[in-house]
Order: sequence, then structure tokens, then C-alpha cells
Amino acid sequence: IGKSATTTMAKTLTEVNPSKNGDAIGSTKNPTPTPAAWKDLPRRLLTVTIGVPSIILLLRNPITSYLFFQGAHLLCLIEWRALLPPSENSNGNHVSNNGNGPAKDDIYVAKNTSKAKGNIAQAFLTKIFTDETANASPLSKWMFYTFCLFSFLVTILPTSLLPLEFMSYAIAVRLLPHLPSFQSSNHHHHPITTTTDFYINIQHYQFGLLYLSIGFHFILRISQVGGPNHVGNLLFIVWMSDTGALVLGRLMKKRRNHSVEEEGEIDHDGNRNGIFMVFLKSISPGKTLPGLLGAIITGPICALIYPITLPSSTEYPPKEQCDGDREDVIFFSILALQLRKYFYNPLSQKILLGVLLSIAGIVGDLAESTVKRLSRKKDSGRLLPGHGGVVDRFDSLFVAGVFYYY
Repeated sequence: IGKSATTTMAKTLTEVNPSKNGDAIGSTKNPTPTPAAWKDLPRRLLTVTIGVPSIILLLRNPITSYLFFQGAHLLCLIEWRALLPPSENSNGNHVSNNGNGPAKDDIYVAKNTSKAKGNIAQAFLTKIFTDETANASPLSKWMFYTFCLFSFLVTILPTSLLPLEFMSYAIAVRLLPHLPSFQSSNHHHHPITTTTDFYINIQHYQFGLLYLSIGFHFILRISQVGGPNHVGNLLFIVWMSDTGALVLGRLMKKRRNHSVEEEGEIDHDGNRNGIFMVFLKSISPGKTLPGLLGAIITGPICALIYPITLPSSTEYPPKEQCDGDREDVIFFSILALQLRKYFYNPLSQKILLGVLLSIAGIVGDLAESTVKRLSRKKDSGRLLPGHGGVVDRFDSLFVAGVFYYY
């Protein structure tokens, strides 16, 4: 009996916590010296160590700052094309809307060169400029080129001319398929075989013009008008807010999963947190409520830390605005004065700015997550190790930049 009990206990311990040799050692908990949630931390730190000093140096000069943002803009345009949602052929297989066969899960993986497998830059150039451009249909290529042209015009033209440009782009993409050169080439290529696929392409690029191009327009305007101090303030608040969301979200998720494992309960996050979390996880399953709170908390703290003086005003309204017999004019003038005293105070203004930019950054990140979800991709690319692609790094800035400018 004693021998049987000993054998059973050893077998149980071996199943719970086996060693490399199959022996039962240690406790019943699996040792995890490096949590899976933080396995990308070395790559993230490497990117930050190289990227942050480089960006600081580039932002110090107006010319290099402009070239930096336009270079990031170009990379975002290339990644945006790779995020086109795949369509389904008659057999139910997913195919790329670029007209070059099955949809690829990653634009940075070269398919036939052994040298490109260990070289991200070479794989990037091979995949983008060989597969995606050379093998794509003429109509698909020209829709992308038209999108790039108008996107650069958005960043160059004054803000007052943006409505005219949007109307011009909408008309151009509608007329493009009707050009004789594209109609005569339909028997050689199969660019967009259905009306649904064609309108998916139009919708994707039109949203890119409103989201990505407008974002870079206002980021460049902040750089030109406010200089390195203001654009640095924007980058610091938004990117640190993203970091706060990542750190707090992972820490709380690990703690919650640990408590669930100990109690033996099933974590129904959507049922416990309500409709908002169901909506959030339908866009991005990795998003958590602690992560959102971490972003909103980190934003104001970083806004207070950043050494910049924001405009303040506690002056009384002009006397002519308060004169007259109308009591509502006098009331709203006094109310405006009181609000100005509180919200135009430098300290209060920085806190309010941090909260608004954090929320705007969350909205921008969720907007890009919807695009990636439609394209069935986790990241927009691999150019920035540990962070994904350039669009992944700038997505929060696209909406936050508009708020900061105004």
C-alpha cells in the first residue's frame, strides 16, 4: 500500500510540474522566470534607446523635423496599402485586393530569398517594391499612387483648402476605373473583379486620407508653428500615455489571471465589465479597462512633467462686452471669466491637455485596430522591433495632433 501511494503521488507531481528529465521536483506551480507578456520588452527597449535620441536630434532643426515626419508619412502610406482588407474568391479563399494571389499575413516577410529572412530592411524592400508593386494590377497600383499623391498634398496645402482637395480625390478615384487604359487591360489582369472589392479599396483609401493624412497635416503644422517644444510635448504626452496603458494593462491582466487560476474561476471579462468592454474587445481583444485608465492617468502626469509654458490668461473681459441692459450677456461674461480663471491657469491647462490627448490617443489607436482587424493582421509591420510598424507607432498621434493644434 505504501509503495502504491508513493508511486501515485510521484506520478501526480510529475504531471503537475515535470522537469526536463520527467522527475517530480519543486512545487506544484510552473516556474516562469520570464513572463510571456514581457517577452518583447528587450526589443522595445532597444527601439526606444535608438529612436528617442534620434527623434530629439531631428526635431531640433525645422528642416530635419519636416523630413522626419514626411519620411514617417511615406512609410505609413506603404503600410496602409498592405492593410487592405482581403476579399474572398468563389472558392471561399482569401485573396489580396492588390490582385496578386492569396492575402499575405505580413508585408515584411520575403517569400523566396534566403538572405531576406534575417534582414528586416531587405525583406521590407523586397516585399513592398517587388511583390506588392510589380505583381499588382494597373488599377490597384494607380489607386494607391493617387492616394499617395493626394495624401502628400494634404500635408502641404493650407488647412482652408482641405475640403476642396477631399472633393477632388473623391471624384478622381470614381473616374479612375473608367479610363480607357484600365478598361482595355481587364483581359490581361484581374485587379478588382467585383464591385464590392472595388468599393472596399475606395473606402480603405478614403479613410486613410481622412485619418492618416489629416493626422500628419496637423502634426506638421504643430512642428512649423509651435516648433520643437510643442511637437515634442505632443509626442511625449501621447507616447508616454501609450506606455502607461501598456504597463498597467499587462500588470493588472497578469494579476487577474493569477487570481483566476488560484480560485479556479472562469474570467468572463465582457460579462463582468458590461457593454463597453464587449464593444472594446470586439475591436481589439488585447484592450483592457486598466489599460485605458493607465493611459488617462499617465497623460496628465507627463503633461505636468514636460518643461513647457502654456499660454495663460486671467484678464477681465472688455468693458464693452459687459455693458448693456441684457442680463444674459452680463451673466455669460462673468461665467466665461470664472472658467478662464480655472482652465487658463497653466497647471489646470496642462492637466486638461493631458486628459484630452490621452482620450484622443485611445480613439486613434482603436481606429487603427478596426483597420487591422479587417485586414486580419496583428501589426501594420515589423519595422520597429517590439512596437510593430510605423502606423502602430503613430496611430495615437493622428487624432491627438488635431486636438493639440486647436
